[in-house]
Amino acid sequence: MLSPDIEQIIAHIYQLSTAYNESVKHTRGAPAPTFLLDGPSGAGKTTLSAELEKHWNSAVKLQIVHMDDLYPGWNGLLEGVSTVARMLNERSAGQDTHWQQYDWSQEKLTQWHSVDAREPLLIEGCGALPQGAQNLSQVRLWLDADTELRRERALSRTGENFAEHWSDWDAQFEEYVRIHNPQSIATLHVRSTE
Repeated sequence: MLSPDIEQIIAHIYQLSTAYNESVKHTRGAPAPTFLLDGPSGAGKTTLSAELEKHWNSAVKLQIVHMDDLYPGWNGLLEGVSTVARMLNERSAGQDTHWQQYDWSQEKLTQWHSVDAREPLLIEGCGALPQGAQNLSQVRLWLDADTELRRERALSRTGENFAEHWSDWDAQFEEYVRIHNPQSIATLHVRSTE
């Protein structure tokens, strides 16, 4: 497992997305690069995505979709994975794609959002690397950390009431990993240690 700093991760993204842009620059309707960031709860995915956004050095904006907005409740991890798979397929065909946001306080799906196929996209969260994504994305990051560190981080989040859902959510995530084997298609493995 590698433990690169943010500059190394950005260099990895830049290298793969530049190669992709060069390979498709004459392809009509080809989408902008797609980056996927996955790993278990508390690994630091949201923090890393915020760092990537902060250090994004491009005239073209980076669109970010957080998986937490896609899950239809605490039992919805695999449904969120299906939404990502659909979005990736539509995007790879050069189409704009759409997703519906889940409102955790109202416990229902609410407003729709669009994702422009011509702008780079980062999808981050548990379940962002479904099998098949290796053919539909350019950069795939797998972020992990020790179980106790992850649990401490997850349970310290304000307003999420994660403590009572930790075991069920972890079981859903293990099932997702068993079905999709996301680590096997990652282009970079990152281990969070702080």
